[in-house]
Order: sequence, then structure tokens, then C-alpha cells
Amino acid sequence: PEQADEKTVLKQFRLKARNWHADRFSALDLDARRRDMVQEIFAALNTAQQTLSDPEARADYDFKLQAGDQNIENSIDAEGAFRRGKSMLHTGSYNGAHEQFRRAVELHPDEREYQAHYLYTEYLQIPKNEAGVPQNRSRAKEIQTEIDDISASNPENDAVLTFLGVVTLGLNETPKAKRLFNEALQHNPKNVEAQRQLRLISMREEREAKKGFFGKLMDKLRS
Repeated sequence: PEQADEKTVLKQFRLKARNWHADRFSALDLDARRRDMVQEIFAALNTAQQTLSDPEARADYDFKLQAGDQNIENSIDAEGAFRRGKSMLHTGSYNGAHEQFRRAVELHPDEREYQAHYLYTEYLQIPKNEAGVPQNRSRAKEIQTEIDDISASNPENDAVLTFLGVVTLGLNETPKAKRLFNEALQHNPKNVEAQRQLRLISMREEREAKKGFFGKLMDKLRS
């Protein structure tokens, strides 16, 4: 137990040391690997007894345990915030999603998927013109670069590829965006957002093609 006194620690050490002392295995024909294993276990028991019997060493050990527990709690809290953010993103609550992803990143800054969602929801909140081009183009380019870097470290993550595709499309890089959406669908054919974006691009291209045709027709009629 965490509150065990020195007497309890010593008693437990003696019980376990009796079981794992090398002399107990001397009559057995152990190979080198198993002999090393017995020695490692006995050495670990010695270290544990010495650590728990020394007040300063024990206090340091307890502190490290608590820090480890805190890291676990942070990871759990971060995952909870991330899931809430994904739910908000799905319903179009970009600001709320962004705040949840921000919390997830603060709690678990090394998780790159959290970072990608945080950046993507920032992009979604940048005001766009009628053509869907972000007004703060320089920041959009920065976000594109950062998400691209995240995607390079995990190239099979279809969600990150889709985020990158949306930002790329907003920057008028349509051919590249189409490649990204198709790549996302190769990894996950059920990616609804990538499918939707490709349909929108196809509809836009059809409208442009018709507009071009009727424009040419009108020019002929005028001539």
C-alpha cells in the first residue's frame, strides 16, 4: 500500500527476496538468460526496498507516481475534449469545436491529430468572400503548411487529408485539392466530407463549362 510503513516494507522485501535469491535457483540448470532474469528481479527488489525505506527517495518516488497519474488524467481529459470538439464540428459549431480542440492540444500537445483539428477549425472561422476564398489569405497559407506537415507524418489519416483539401480548395488550388480528397477516399471510402467536396467541385466545373459554352454562343450571336 502507498501508506505502508518501513516495517511493512521490510517484511514484504524479505518475503520476496527469499523467493528470488539466486541461491534458491542454484540447483536448477538455468540458461544464461534465465539467470540474468533472476538477478534483475532481485536487484529490482533491492532498489524498491532501499527507495521506500529512505524518506527523501520515497518522497521523490511518490512525486513521480503522482506526475504519472496526472499525465494519464490529462490524456483522458484531452480525449474527452477532442470527442466533444468532433461532435461540435459535425454540427457546424466551429467556434465551440475550436475551443474544445484548443483544450485537447493544451492537455496533450504531442497529439498531432488534435493539432490538425484545431488548425482546421481556425481556418473555418476565417471570413470568406463570395467565391469561398479566405480574406486572410496569409494565415490560410500558414494553416495549409502546418496541416500539410501533420499529414506528412501520418499520410494515411483521411480526416487530415480532407482538412488539407478544404484549405487548399479555398486557396484556389483546385487540382491539388481534388487529389487530396481522392487520396482521403482511398484510405477511407466512407469519408463523407471528401465525397461532398468532390461533388461540389464537379458541380462547379459543370456550371463553368456551361457558362463557357453559352458565353461562346452569345458571342457568335452578337457577331
